Amino acid sequence: MWADRERRVAEAIRELARAEGAPVAARHVCRACSKEMAAGGVALYVIGDLGLGEVVFTTDPVSGLVAEHEVTLGEGPASDAVEQGLPVLVPDLTGEAAACRWPVFAPAAVAAGVAAVFAFPLAMGLVTVGSLEVYRATWGDLSDDEVNSGLLFAEAAMQLLVERIQGQPTIWADDLFAKGFNPDWAVIHQATGMVSIHLQTDLTSAFLRLRAHAYLTDRALSDVALDVVTQRLKISPDSDNEGQS
Repeated sequence: MWADRERRVAEAIRELARAEGAPVAARHVCRACSKEMAAGGVALYVIGDLGLGEVVFTTDPVSGLVAEHEVTLGEGPASDAVEQGLPVLVPDLTGEAAACRWPVFAPAAVAAGVAAVFAFPLAMGLVTVGSLEVYRATWGDLSDDEVNSGLLFAEAAMQLLVERIQGQPTIWADDLFAKGFNPDWAVIHQATGMVSIHLQTDLTSAFLRLRAHAYLTDRALSDVALDVVTQRLKISPDSDNEGQS
């Protein structure tokens, strides 16, 4: 029954929080989801100030790499789940359909060791504010029970976010951002501001320039941002082939 599954998902999340002696947070949702769905990893994205996906938490290095690929490239299952407000279930990321749909992201994720991706929107009514993305190293469909669990874990993450906005904790009694965003995003935000000032442009355009540079130079977005912040790299207004000094 659905009510039993809700209780099981809630208890799985709370159990991890109790083991830490901490209030429930996004990391507990992601880690519980990974365990319950036998996933290789899980990433949680939300819509940020730049109007694009920001990574709140990833359970492991591979998930972190794939999430950064998706944000840098601007394509992938999580992005589509946010745009459509519907789950995007990809049981075989190595197949032709995935390669046609995401011609850059799919091979990059496969190269990182991911064979299947399942993205669940963080939605309330008609509003979608993020995505919970589940990765597996082997291809194959989710069972109906696993799909339902994915929806419930996404709902839990959404509820934490709503509580954060309203300042009125409910059953989770916690702040989604108890430990802040993924640390790399603080650097990316700082770099975006510096590029915006240097190029005299808005933040979204500056972020797109950072993404373009990372993609064209085949580097991690966080590494490019760190170089900008430490002034080893300056993004010029007329080229994405800037050198480092």
